[in-house]
Amino acid sequence: MRLKSLELHGFKSFPDKVKLEFGSGVTAVVGPNGSGKSNIGDAVRWVLGEQSSKTLRGSKMEDVIFAGTEQRKPTGCASVTLCISNEENELNVDSDEVSVTRRLYRSGESEYMINGAPVRLKDVSELFMDTGLGRDGYAIVGQGRIAEIVSSKSGERRSIFEEAAGISKFRYRKAEAERRLTQAQDNILRLTDILTELEGRVGPLKTQSEKAAKFIELSEEKKSLEITAWMTELKEIKGKLSELEDKLLINSSEYSASEREIEGLEERQRTAAKDMACGNMLIERLQDEALEAEKSNTSIHSDIAVFRNDISHCNEAIADLERRTENARLTGSYPKRRPRPRALRKSCPVTRRSLTSYISVSRSLK
Repeated sequence: MRLKSLELHGFKSFPDKVKLEFGSGVTAVVGPNGSGKSNIGDAVRWVLGEQSSKTLRGSKMEDVIFAGTEQRKPTGCASVTLCISNEENELNVDSDEVSVTRRLYRSGESEYMINGAPVRLKDVSELFMDTGLGRDGYAIVGQGRIAEIVSSKSGERRSIFEEAAGISKFRYRKAEAERRLTQAQDNILRLTDILTELEGRVGPLKTQSEKAAKFIELSEEKKSLEITAWMTELKEIKGKLSELEDKLLINSSEYSASEREIEGLEERQRTAAKDMACGNMLIERLQDEALEAEKSNTSIHSDIAVFRNDISHCNEAIADLERRTENARLTGSYPKRRPRPRALRKSCPVTRRSLTSYISVSRSLK
């Protein structure tokens, strides 16, 4: 197993994507203070699953994301990929090369990947267990780490020796098995308590079960009866609907006939209105003619009265002339013919034309 490359993007002082290739032999990273040498070691620790921000020389985990400068904006996430050669199959992965990737976003979300496949932090820890390359392994020794190991207690140094001896994986599996056994025993105790509690409820539950079965049976019977009643009611409703449809058809026919009759009556009404208007006009014309005739009749009666008066005067004048003529014949002296006096002409203004008019009016009145 050999370290092949380390790729950093947005991690601490590496805003741009940087890939470090590690060849065979010893590789040293040199540079002045503040150039970011320690950030490379922090990147290796971080990608292997380090969860302590203090170990990574920060106050919180988001501090590993590039915070930006006056010339550059901060990045949204930090990503580190560690590529390891697995030609000797020391890692439990069916591949000659294993790449481990860790990403952290400013929202707090993080993800781990092994050869591009998403995994859990637990899977990463188990992958490097007993290889000395884990987050608590001895392969990464930081500044002051040796003094800390020497001055630490024997129990704390024991984990390092167990990691080097290759038994830490088995201890981890043993602890995990014990934890699962403890959890199983707790579950068994809980199940026992539940069974004890449920045993006392078996009798009432049996009674309730019988009642429930009876209820289900009666519910099915009720459902069947309700369906039968609904079908009967539906059949009656269909019969009534058919009758109503027949009545509707008859009423529609009667309505159409009534409409036609109404249209005929309206037409007759319009004709009668026209005839009445013509009759009114004829009545007005006849009334005007009657009025004119009445006026003419009045005038004629006036003329008749005048003519009668003239005739009466003429008759008197004729009688006077005849008397005078008779007297003259008896005496034997005929007076000379002289013109009729003006008074007589005035008193008898009857002429042939006036007499003819009088005779014709008298006949028309008869």
